[in-house]
Amino acid sequence: MNLFDKNMSENTIKFQRKLWENPWGYAESFFIGFGLMLTGFFLEVFAGSEHIVTVSYPYNIFILFGYILVLFVLYKKFADKQLIRWLTKVPASISSIVLITILVMFMGIIPQVPSTNNLINNLGLNRITTNWAFLLILFQFLTCLGLISIKRILQFKWSNFGFILNHVGLFLALTAGMLGTGDLQRLSINLYEEKPSWIATDAQNNQLELPFAFYLKDFVIEEYAPKLALIDNSTGSISQNKGNNLYLVEKDETYFFNNFEVTVEDYLPNAIRFGMRYEPVNEIGAPPAAFISVKNIENDSIQKGWISSGSFRYSYESLKINDAYSMVMTIPEAKKFSSDIDILTKEGERISTVLEVNKPFKFRGYKIYQLSYDDKMGKWSNLSVLELVKDPWLPLIYLGIFMMIAGAIYMFWMGNKITKNE
Repeated sequence: MNLFDKNMSENTIKFQRKLWENPWGYAESFFIGFGLMLTGFFLEVFAGSEHIVTVSYPYNIFILFGYILVLFVLYKKFADKQLIRWLTKVPASISSIVLITILVMFMGIIPQVPSTNNLINNLGLNRITTNWAFLLILFQFLTCLGLISIKRILQFKWSNFGFILNHVGLFLALTAGMLGTGDLQRLSINLYEEKPSWIATDAQNNQLELPFAFYLKDFVIEEYAPKLALIDNSTGSISQNKGNNLYLVEKDETYFFNNFEVTVEDYLPNAIRFGMRYEPVNEIGAPPAAFISVKNIENDSIQKGWISSGSFRYSYESLKINDAYSMVMTIPEAKKFSSDIDILTKEGERISTVLEVNKPFKFRGYKIYQLSYDDKMGKWSNLSVLELVKDPWLPLIYLGIFMMIAGAIYMFWMGNKITKNE
């Protein structure tokens, strides 16, 4: 062994460290992380997480301030202890981020719905966000984040300002997201025209009385024109037509379906049959109807007749071309639907608004969305279903996200400044 090899060997022995020797590094961090995950899965199997109690106001507020206070005391009084020192170091944070990422990947791979696989059900892999393993790892990550933030705040330097903004913002966003679950309300309410409604239901079908009422003055649906389709009589399915399987019904237009030339000679948006023909009417449930001619290009034979999509009140009508095919009209699809409502308060206020899809109305902490209607009745529906969402912790989550963005911009700006000075 030459002198170089001898020195290298001595240095290797000198820098080799035993597991769990101070300071803890990545090996110890992943040991602890996997230990928490195994503990979580053990709890999941024997205790389950379906009945985890979510805390709501004011207890979640107490928990938030209590948690921050405990982190502050831990850092101030026990900063020299091995566990606290480890929690403020990079390996503890990185290991928890890696393990959270793995669990989130499970969430992306495994559908988060009840499964027929007992292993998935027992380990709670189909409910990751409430899984004990996920919650324990997330708790470790939040504790790391909180302690590091407190450490940097107590040792404040302007050069660390971006770091503090970034880390405190992430801590706020995650903590508010978890603790705010108990205060999140997602309700639906059925409104019928010219009737007041104030009883909403939650996801478990529990009925809740709202502090205000809704009065549906009018519910309006705009529809697209129905479509023409060629149907295979043997299967009842739409026949393939080189990608153009459906055409909007328009008067005097001609369409081609395989070997058939179809012309719409007449179209009535609302009509009912009188004897051998359809006539336009202004009647509830009157479906669209069209008079079409179908020419077989191969033999020049022509067939004519009425077709209709039908409705909740009248049956549909198709035109049989031959033993293999028939022409049909599809049910019109909704283009736009809206509710003209009044919101009535106990104080005697009456607020009028029109709700449309993706255009929510904010009222007393609720976001009110146009959700659905009675699709069997179609445009004659007198039922409008609204969704009410109340998440009082959302501003805190937005504040956290804003702080993270501001911190990232500040660090980027400081980095450029240092580079220019160099």
